[in-house]
Amino acid sequence: MATQVDITFREQDIFEVKVPATGVTLAIDKSTEGHQSGGANPLELFLASLAGCIGVYAKRYLTMHSIAFTDLRISAAADMAQDSPARLVNIKVVVSTDGRIDNRDVFMRFIHNCPVHNTLLHTKDVEISFTQK
Repeated sequence: MATQVDITFREQDIFEVKVPATGVTLAIDKSTEGHQSGGANPLELFLASLAGCIGVYAKRYLTMHSIAFTDLRISAAADMAQDSPARLVNIKVVVSTDGRIDNRDVFMRFIHNCPVHNTLLHTKDVEISFTQK
């Protein structure tokens, strides 16, 4: 099954994201002069997708190896490129847990396999098309 999200413009810089498979909705918004953001901006959601995916894999690893934990946190940060094209650079993701991980190399290889990370590494082309209503 294909993964899909639908985005609809609402007002100002606010877009509604809907996940057809689950009905989940959220807002994408960008603060501008005179407008306080009501949601994460697209770049923040991009980082959240990467960090969230890594988090799912980290939790999966801990569970598979019966590693007890009460705290699992993932932080993602990046800089805007200073040259063209506009993009994020220097993406850094930090995973932190109180679970005792004896083999960190195996853990790191496992979480590097999240699909969002693999998409960044292996997808060269994104097809963008336009239809007039």
